[in-house]
Amino acid sequence: METCFLLTGKARIGKSTAIKRIIQQIGPEYFGGFYTEEIRNSTNRTGFNCVTLNGETVCIASVDSESSVRVGRYGVDVDAFENIALMAVSLSLNTKKITVIDEIGFMQMISAPFEEMIYEVISSSKHIILGTICVDSHPSIDKIKKRSGIRLYHLSEENRELTTEIIASDILKF
Repeated sequence: METCFLLTGKARIGKSTAIKRIIQQIGPEYFGGFYTEEIRNSTNRTGFNCVTLNGETVCIASVDSESSVRVGRYGVDVDAFENIALMAVSLSLNTKKITVIDEIGFMQMISAPFEEMIYEVISSSKHIILGTICVDSHPSIDKIKKRSGIRLYHLSEENRELTTEIIASDILKF
């Protein structure tokens, strides 16, 4: 049975916005976990925050970071990501009906503990997962997309609204 609902699509198509809409439609009290949010100055994206559904926020990547761990132009603070994301997911799995993991992407998969946790969580049919996953090819991410129990939704400008409604409806069947 598919209990892992993952949105994919090109960058900036609205995957995180769709996740937030689904949370509001179903009810925030059923959700835990985290989402990723852009940090912007007036004209450009300069980094990313990891935001828990409990309201904690930490910068996990920035163009100004001196981190030697780089994804594109961003320095990634792997420790900061692990400290907030692993805790948020673990807490959600123990206390909430639905766990949000936004995003399973190149930055996040740098973390070996995060990658291990993802495989563990999606292998279990005990938990409902709502998340986003990178559309681009990556060995570990491609394996996740092909696993049983995954329902993958490709988001586009044309199907954004309908796909959000379908996912909410699919989750409510549980």
